[in-house]
Amino acid sequence: MDTFVPGTDNDPDPTRLFADYRRQAYENVDTAGHVIWPGAFELTEAQKAKVDGDIYETMEAAALWNAAAVWNSFMDTGVWSSAVFTQPKNAVPSPARKVAIVKMARGADTTLILNDKARAEYKAFEVALQTRGMELKLSTPDILGLRMPDPMPEGFRPFLSPLPDLTHGSQEILDTAWQGIQGTLEGRHFLFAIAVKTSTRSDRLYQALFEANVLKYILGYVLRGPAIKFHAHLETFANADVVGRYKAASMTSLLAGGTPAKAIDETYLALSPRDTAQHILDQLPEFPL
Repeated sequence: MDTFVPGTDNDPDPTRLFADYRRQAYENVDTAGHVIWPGAFELTEAQKAKVDGDIYETMEAAALWNAAAVWNSFMDTGVWSSAVFTQPKNAVPSPARKVAIVKMARGADTTLILNDKARAEYKAFEVALQTRGMELKLSTPDILGLRMPDPMPEGFRPFLSPLPDLTHGSQEILDTAWQGIQGTLEGRHFLFAIAVKTSTRSDRLYQALFEANVLKYILGYVLRGPAIKFHAHLETFANADVVGRYKAASMTSLLAGGTPAKAIDETYLALSPRDTAQHILDQLPEFPL
């Protein structure tokens, strides 16, 4: 992956699965290790398991970044430039509808990407709870889908160009791009959030449900934005009733009355970078704002 981004236009075989890319990466590490430390190097399954999730999330985030770059080019030019990704049905080119699909750092303060007005609104809400000895923190999803403000702040410029590869330099861009858009957003700019996991245990299923409910309440009610979509992307549904548990209704939709909606709008079996990125691309024309 030093010369391409998995599942995108410069990938020599974009049809591969996430598991195929990881397998090749581990084989490369194993080969290099035995060359550098002959007879003393061992790459165990436990060691692989510790980094599987990070590699999976990085590959998905990079594929989504490059798919969004194709979308943004189409929004500006009206020309679909990708041979790997298909132009979504009903996509209408409009420069004001560009998107940024952002990999958030673990433990990052999501409120930092809000502009002063939106952050003050959230802070007032937070302080009101704190005076009563409570809190409801804005969660940090693995990946956020955002509508770029118009006119576009300079910090969003990197999202107009695809990542060329997954070298350390490109990963640094992917991991830190969220810092460049701090102080720019209102609730209306949030389109979707994605929780990314290779798998999940039964006792951890409710983490994503809680995150989805909190995010939807704060963005929809405190910051008065449109309804954000929340996705759960997993490489396997084994070992837990993922589909069953993620049918849970969102608390905000129940409180609002009318037609209930799910907290996690979509539970998706994300097996390949290309198909996952295309799946998200296909949904972009559905957002009315």
